[in-house]
Amino acid sequence: MSSPPLRVMLVAATLGFGGAEKHVVTLANSFDAERFRCSVVYLKPDETLLNQLIASRLDAIISLNVQRRIDWRAVAALTGHLDRLAIDVILCATEYPALIALLAARKARRRPKLIEIFHTTVFGTIKGRVQMWLYRRIFRRLDLLVYVSRKQMEYWQSKGLGAKRSVVIHNGIDCEHFRDTYSAAEKATLRARYGFASADFVIGICAALRPEKAHGDLLQALARLRSLSINARCLIIGDGPERNNIESTIAQLGLKDSAAITGFQADVRPLIASCDVIVLASRTVETFSIAALEAMALGKPVVLSRIGGAEELVTDGDNGFLFEAGDVQQLAVHLQALATQSTRLRMGAAARDRVRGSFTESGMVKQYVEQISQTMAQHP
Repeated sequence: MSSPPLRVMLVAATLGFGGAEKHVVTLANSFDAERFRCSVVYLKPDETLLNQLIASRLDAIISLNVQRRIDWRAVAALTGHLDRLAIDVILCATEYPALIALLAARKARRRPKLIEIFHTTVFGTIKGRVQMWLYRRIFRRLDLLVYVSRKQMEYWQSKGLGAKRSVVIHNGIDCEHFRDTYSAAEKATLRARYGFASADFVIGICAALRPEKAHGDLLQALARLRSLSINARCLIIGDGPERNNIESTIAQLGLKDSAAITGFQADVRPLIASCDVIVLASRTVETFSIAALEAMALGKPVVLSRIGGAEELVTDGDNGFLFEAGDVQQLAVHLQALATQSTRLRMGAAARDRVRGSFTESGMVKQYVEQISQTMAQHP
């Protein structure tokens, strides 16, 4: 007789557009329905990715509508859902959901296993560092802590962060979904929409418009390239609270005809495919970028700031380049090297092979299944 399926609850802070949130959606849609009965909980009502969940595969999709940092009404509601759904395992994406889940689990009739998927490497603010003082104590009570890169694990373990057990599971993506199937004509049409020509050297950045993503560093590098008579352009894919500041920077640097912002895009694939190279210039928080994986799967060389697990993804000079976060000059030098078509075609092919060989969605999901099973087996 086969064992009954494990009941897994995935908890995210929101279902907004972000790497951790996309991770939750991927796992919820991918777990074997015969082995796992899944439900999804999101704490705050940002539902950008809600329609990407396959509702027919899930027992429940629940919004707790959290109103404050410690919302005891939401904690009580989550406890009720844990009991009603007879949850065996809570899988939390990022540290705040782990706090709410731990409080709720302590009040549940039967304590579920608690697993945290930790997506942060460096906190760039004093507030963030103070919060980690609290989360360090919370994580000690978790059954499993999943880091998404080796560098991240080394960094946090040196800071005394840990759980009962810790492992590394790299992020992975659906490489078939992120395949470049777009014709040259389709790419040219999309470029023209933003005022770019087929012959332009188009540098893309696909990231929410937030301060830590450092769009300004890329724009300064773009200005340097143009001062060298390199016909470079920048396509900023996304939207966010920094849009006005980024638009001001574009104007100040004299880049109005050389940079464009797309706004939020539900499907970024044709936009990335229309670029020649993708940059992620983050100064903090980037750990193992899903956006970088998607760009590489589409055959684009990437230029990444040396944050988190970037070195585990990019072999410098082979499938992309790495630069020290905030070093605009180094970023510009790398982009200048990629202005040569033969270089970026060679590196783009290597980038695609790297993702397909090591960072697939199916491989990632298999590792999560193994770790969940091992966690349950230790203390059923």
